[in-house]
Amino acid sequence: MGAGLVAGALAALALPPLYWLPLAVVGFVAFVWLWDGAPTARVAGLRAWMWGIGHFTVGSYWMVEAFFVPPADFAPLGPPAVVSLAIVLGAFPAAAAWGTKKLALRWPGLAGRYRRVVLLAIAWTAAEWLRGHIFTGYPWNPLGHVWAFATPLVQGAAWVGVYGLGTLSFVILAAPAAGWRAALAALAVVGLAGVAGQQVMPPIGAGSGPIIRIVQPNVPQAEKWRPESRARELQKLIDLSRREGFDRLAAVVWPETAVPFIVQPQSAGLPMLATAAPRGGYLLAGAPRAGPVVAEGVWNALVAITPGGEVAATYDKVHLVPFGEYIPFHKELPPLTGLIGRGSFEKGEAFTTIALPGLPGFSPLICYEAIFPADVTGPGARPAWLLNVTNDAWFGTSSGPYQHLVSARLRTVEEGLPMIRAANTGVSAVIDAFGRVLASLEMEREGVIDYALPPPRAATLYARWHDWTILAFLGILALFVVSARPKPQG
Repeated sequence: MGAGLVAGALAALALPPLYWLPLAVVGFVAFVWLWDGAPTARVAGLRAWMWGIGHFTVGSYWMVEAFFVPPADFAPLGPPAVVSLAIVLGAFPAAAAWGTKKLALRWPGLAGRYRRVVLLAIAWTAAEWLRGHIFTGYPWNPLGHVWAFATPLVQGAAWVGVYGLGTLSFVILAAPAAGWRAALAALAVVGLAGVAGQQVMPPIGAGSGPIIRIVQPNVPQAEKWRPESRARELQKLIDLSRREGFDRLAAVVWPETAVPFIVQPQSAGLPMLATAAPRGGYLLAGAPRAGPVVAEGVWNALVAITPGGEVAATYDKVHLVPFGEYIPFHKELPPLTGLIGRGSFEKGEAFTTIALPGLPGFSPLICYEAIFPADVTGPGARPAWLLNVTNDAWFGTSSGPYQHLVSARLRTVEEGLPMIRAANTGVSAVIDAFGRVLASLEMEREGVIDYALPPPRAATLYARWHDWTILAFLGILALFVVSARPKPQG
């Protein structure tokens, strides 16, 4: 069991921002060997569970940072919370190993040298997809992210999404378990994928779209909501917004919950916010939002404000973080909210495309909404770009913000849409429709980015069919696995 724990932890070091890919090979070859040597499905599942605990503990360690943000009332719960989450998430690879071992014991032909790797890759993808959907979903660090160090290698996500990319990743990384010929073939596939991906991407050219200004105020999370700091923070945002070149902008973008007060229809602070909206353009700001009566609910929102101080459009976050942004059943069981000691945002109604005069239509995404494949645009007209506002200050300079950025990049590849990303303390970025970061502000830096909005590409296969493309891809691989025509035992 200890070998599985270590192997899973090593494999996690291939994820952003380290990308130590050889360790992923070690980790996934060990996964296959542990599965192969298990005498029963139960043992295979337990070994994979330990592997998953090691993998997800290392991959999600950054969550501890949030518990230590002052006043840090729950700091002692940080490490146990990360390990507890890893124990839960480890059940997904465990289920994949258990189910495939049951099949292999019944039909030994499925466990042939090559077929067992492909069989496990299919089951891994199914488990990863489930992880991204059940219990509100947590598709953090899918396996396909290990290739994000080289943008050409993630272009396959335009066809089969990041989950399908994960299938190929498992086969490639675990290939040495099938022998040296399989390992050489895997290297060749990586090389061909890199060449093909490079051919797909056009040269980076000068953008011809409207100029957007991203504001990164770099406000430490410990200071963000102090009453004595709010006026200073707001003035900093306005000053950054109005730097040289303000008059040529189509929009100014502020990060998630950048506005240090609740925005209401007749907020006294709206005229001040309006000074950050360029003439003929808009301030697109992350803000807590409420109706006329705050007691009826507060939303984590994006608001579009005109130079005249009017709220031209709003979007309320749909995919809230459990226990981070809302308390489950907080309305049905009010004592829960009081016990935990914090309020709860209300859930938005639906994803949408916001169309404003002078701006191409865009799909807003607040914080970790950008990590969900096939769930970043609403029904109706396809947007021309994605807008992601976030506040990763909770996680300091850990791996978390960098992993979040990679998720955002994969959404642009999948959807064929560029993204404007504004983060409170970084990483703010302009990302084109192929996942390339065209401009960025790194962690803990104050500043602005002015950039002409990159163009979208034609709707990708994945943008049209979403997870149906993965199902078709896995079906083709499944045909390879069963082509041995194994016969049931007994």
